[in-house]
Amino acid sequence: MAGVLVTGSMILDMVITVPRLPEPGENVHGAGFAMVAGGKGANQAVAAARLGQDAFLMGCVGRDTFGDLILDAVEQAGVDASLVKRAPAALTGVALIAIEEGAGMNTIVVDPGANMALAVDDLDVLEPYYARARTALFQLEIPLDVVAEGARRARERGLVTVLDAGPPHDVPIEFLEAFDVVSPNEKELAALSGRVVRGVKSAMAAAKELAGTGIKRIVVKMGEQGALLVADGDAVHVPPFEIDGVDSTGAGDAFTAGLAVALAEGAGDAEAVRFANAAGAAAVTVLGAIPSMPERRAVQRLLVRGESV
Repeated sequence: MAGVLVTGSMILDMVITVPRLPEPGENVHGAGFAMVAGGKGANQAVAAARLGQDAFLMGCVGRDTFGDLILDAVEQAGVDASLVKRAPAALTGVALIAIEEGAGMNTIVVDPGANMALAVDDLDVLEPYYARARTALFQLEIPLDVVAEGARRARERGLVTVLDAGPPHDVPIEFLEAFDVVSPNEKELAALSGRVVRGVKSAMAAAKELAGTGIKRIVVKMGEQGALLVADGDAVHVPPFEIDGVDSTGAGDAFTAGLAVALAEGAGDAEAVRFANAAGAAAVTVLGAIPSMPERRAVQRLLVRGESV
């Protein structure tokens, strides 16, 4: 097995479907309320497990019912969650999510809660796990000093370090250089590069400029427009897979987990991005975050069928 070590957030998603996303100050009636385990760390660990790899999750939840629900969900998905910290004085993080019926678009408001109680010293428990993984996956929903030190330790021990650069942050280049692969979406790329990013052309220009500062590989998640790969001075647009979207929640997490899994399995850059594209596409066909993290067979079906043209 080519294991994936995930250090990241764990959040309980409170989801409601609405006929359209509300304007500021507007009250829109919705339906189908559900509480679903989520958070980028939990989502990506579950996706890595469902895609066929050993998945180890380091994160933090409160000693409350919401924390119990998230731990149960990730463990039932096959994730090793024995590394997860239970904070004694903080509540589990929550997200309030409205999903537009039919379009699959969403708005999300997050209270990170116990995620911010994760500390650098907590990384010490990872020492025996570095030998069991080939990639280390991080996001920006936990304290940045934990992310930076976690990446440093993982790379020092020979793991490929991957950063899902969400949510948007203005972080220094020195922070990004700790990662072998940096994967933002368009908004996150704009925050990292300081440039306006709208569409493939502007995303390619921003990613090339960012890569020129010393980042080895940049993979830009572009949803319905596929993805961009910038490596060694070259930029490649990887086309999307045509699917009927239900809910885009967690699609970016499925993409990044797919990328980490493919790299752990020894795939080349372009092959890994194509696999990630398929994983992200498969995720939008199911409602919710963790429930939508795809099984390997769903991704393989898309890979066999091929991208849209």
